Amino acid sequence: MKFRKPLKITSRTSSITNAFVQAIIPSVEPSAEEEAEALSILGMTPETRRCVYCGDPATDWDHLRSYVRKKEPSGYVNDIRNIVPSCGPCNQSKSGSEWKAWMQGLAPGSPRTRGIANLDQRIALIEKFEAWGNVEPLPIRECVGEEEWRSYWERCDAITVQLREAQVQADRIKIKLTAELEILRPKASPAT
Repeated sequence: MKFRKPLKITSRTSSITNAFVQAIIPSVEPSAEEEAEALSILGMTPETRRCVYCGDPATDWDHLRSYVRKKEPSGYVNDIRNIVPSCGPCNQSKSGSEWKAWMQGLAPGSPRTRGIANLDQRIALIEKFEAWGNVEPLPIRECVGEEEWRSYWERCDAITVQLREAQVQADRIKIKLTAELEILRPKASPAT
């Protein structure tokens, strides 16, 4: 079993950025009829929901077009016209990638690398869904206004700076604690 190393505070900066993006992204709750229509386009029903990418049982809803790009909102939102049923492994492998390039690409866990059958048919169904959804990104920055937009992201940057400063302090504390542990911890006796 692998010995787990503790995380660094700074390993969470992308989580903070994603939280800032997710906090402002609107979410449109679909009606049962809208969900049924979306699934129908994909050849499914709520009872037969499968991962659109590989065909495994669906456990997640994946954003076809990611709402985070390069640590900023892409303009796409949580809407039944922008989400598709997915399994956890596909959702994690795809992450924020463009769906078609990911499906046909060589990323670990992509449908192509897993040898998923009927890939062209799956892509055609998703393209049909995409045409049905006809989703365009919101001009978020223009909707909010430049001053409020700048102020919001300055807060995110300030938190990231504080995380980095806290990591420097944490590193100093860890050095002191490690030295104390070396003094207090019994030494292993030599093998006889």
